Amino acid sequence: MKKIITLGLSLFTFGIGYSQNAPINFEIGGQGANWTWTTFENDSNPVLEVVNNPSALSPNTSSKVAKFTALQAGRPWAGCESLKGSDIGTFTLSASNSIVKIMVYKSVISDVGIKFATDSGASSGEIKVANTKTNEWEELTFDFSGKIGEPSSTGISQIIIFPDFNLSGRTTNVISYFDNITFSAGNALPEPTVAAQTPTKPATDVISLFSNAYTNVNIDTWRTSWSAATLTDMQVDSNDVKKYSGLDFVGIEMVQNQINISAMDLFEFDLWTPNSTTFKFKLVDFGADGAFGGGDDKDHELSVTPTLNGWNHISVPIANFTGLTSKSNIAQLIFASVPSGTSIVYIDNIMFSKAPVYAEPTVAAPTPTKLAADVISLFSNAYNNVTVDTWRTSWSAATLNEIQVASNDVKKYSALDFVGIETVANQINASTMDSFEFDLWTPNSTTFKYKLVDFGADGAFGGGDDKEHELTLTPTLNAWNHVAVSLADFTGLTTKSNIAQLVFASVPSGTSIVYIDNVLFSKKMQTGLASTKTENVGVFPNPANKSFTITSANAIQEITIYNTLGQAVLSNSTNSNNINVDIATLPNGIYTIKATINGVDTFNKLVKE
Repeated sequence: MKKIITLGLSLFTFGIGYSQNAPINFEIGGQGANWTWTTFENDSNPVLEVVNNPSALSPNTSSKVAKFTALQAGRPWAGCESLKGSDIGTFTLSASNSIVKIMVYKSVISDVGIKFATDSGASSGEIKVANTKTNEWEELTFDFSGKIGEPSSTGISQIIIFPDFNLSGRTTNVISYFDNITFSAGNALPEPTVAAQTPTKPATDVISLFSNAYTNVNIDTWRTSWSAATLTDMQVDSNDVKKYSGLDFVGIEMVQNQINISAMDLFEFDLWTPNSTTFKFKLVDFGADGAFGGGDDKDHELSVTPTLNGWNHISVPIANFTGLTSKSNIAQLIFASVPSGTSIVYIDNIMFSKAPVYAEPTVAAPTPTKLAADVISLFSNAYNNVTVDTWRTSWSAATLNEIQVASNDVKKYSALDFVGIETVANQINASTMDSFEFDLWTPNSTTFKYKLVDFGADGAFGGGDDKEHELTLTPTLNAWNHVAVSLADFTGLTTKSNIAQLVFASVPSGTSIVYIDNVLFSKKMQTGLASTKTENVGVFPNPANKSFTITSANAIQEITIYNTLGQAVLSNSTNSNNINVDIATLPNGIYTIKATINGVDTFNKLVKE
């Protein structure tokens, strides 16, 4: 497919050549003044005038300029256009001419639009840029580099200008002056060279719209007639991909083959873009009557901020489409992007899917044993907790459930991207504490982040003295991780007297599930004593491979094994002088063994090899 497209563009380039009449400056003997301009959609359509410059000051000291009067009764998109094939000549958009600039002098703030057309009427679609100044000259820049290579960008023979593209309507006639339209080199945008990761979910858990990994359902069209985008079916690294360029919005329809997603949990797709700063996606359900506009249509739009020049895997719970209260007649999917009209996106692996069934914790996190006087507890059954305003702020992207695990209270966050926990009305003074601790259990979080925020002496957000710092860990899956971090590691948290926020975040964003317990500040961070060894505890063999035995003259009530990050990776409640511990599943490395004997914690080092 790519070879055919490349050959076609080469033939067009050599066949048509390049002959562009520019710059367009409306001076005598220059370009524009003697062209055949036609006005349109402007009520009585007064002609475009060439007049004296109303303000021949920098940055525009030209003698002559164009004057366009947008009538109050005219359409919002009233404009003017050159004569096809004779005025601007015939040319092809390329890296050498895709940046278009125009000077404008206007009495109002509104969009200015520019687009191009070919002899056959094919249009690039307008790009709109608003002026920021009134009653003085300003140069606006239009980036058409995203339209290079599109069929409508080859053999251009007409320029169309919308001096006052005002969808909100005019309250009076608006006079706009424009001048000095130039064409210059733009930057070539990168393209993907590797395919998106192949999805691995079972086919029975997927409704695929577009993917090489599954059998796809029937799609009426991947670009409706009312779309503002160009579609190219292409391959990246031998994998089929949909490329939308010149994208403002594009409609994808399944009206004849409506989809029932009521048994699905997630909407997923892969996105690669060199320039989309905001990407929007909307699902539309036509309701029980299966018809658009029947009174029971439902829809909802979400948006993401993509990482540029890399594949973004978007996986969103269908429950997040809160306006989509019916899901049995999905008939439309709409993509939109900012910057509108110039965005380029590559799309793959569009599907609805069931969420994986994950394991859940069946044993509680180890009960903390520090003295209550040495702890400020936010959440734990072991202590009296301070007052927390909320465990899920209104700006959070997560679902909170209060549950119990083995009769112990636990916070469960699902569909987690990030969640804010606030103590704004009850700010915490942690200046006498040494560490921040919590227990984490997760079946799927590959990266977990936690941030502390201090509102400073004024106790108010944004007062200029806020301090914060975020740390990250890689959790062990399907086991309790005891996280105990020195407050000194929060290097950006230079004040600790007004702790007002705790923020948790996770990867994969939007689908992570985490269970949280024993959230507290404490003194005397005991896991830092990894090298301490008491005389009445023995560990052998050491180094160990698959198992080791720990012995003591007195009965051991509990043992906990920590990795070098201070995370609890294995725990065992017992009451024996001689305990054999299986460590075959632990990665090789250095661990700390905490043994609790008669209520006292002792520590030994273990090498797993």
